[in-house]
Amino acid sequence: MQESVTEIVKNLKQGPLLVHIYSDNEFEKVKIKTEKACLGEWPVVKKEWENGELKSPDGLIFVEELDSENLNYQDCEESMARAWGVVVQGKGMECGPICYLLKTNRVCGGLGLGFCTHFCLMRVKNFRHSALEQFNDSWLLQ
Repeated sequence: MQESVTEIVKNLKQGPLLVHIYSDNEFEKVKIKTEKACLGEWPVVKKEWENGELKSPDGLIFVEELDSENLNYQDCEESMARAWGVVVQGKGMECGPICYLLKTNRVCGGLGLGFCTHFCLMRVKNFRHSALEQFNDSWLLQ
């Protein structure tokens, strides 16, 4: 996740995203391929992996923006602060999916400097609490 989170944040405008992670164990390098996630293309891509036409990735990351109406950001401008759901799936049956929350906040860098994006990534603890509650808890606990 550490290698890919910056790449994910850079490409959020294309969301929802599908990030393919390929590792080269021999040289310990990681290749990241980011693309717009298209539900209609998934069966074709999956079949290409199964047939060996394309190398299957060692991991997949799916990123989608969460419903901002349910987040109730009261201290941030709604257009600047956003929350994203991130699901990570490793290769193999023993690797179950792991869920994360990603909070981004665009901030003006100053006159003529444009915008920069601050982000916070945290692992989902449970699905009983809202995304906002989990973000607040993570800041208070750490």
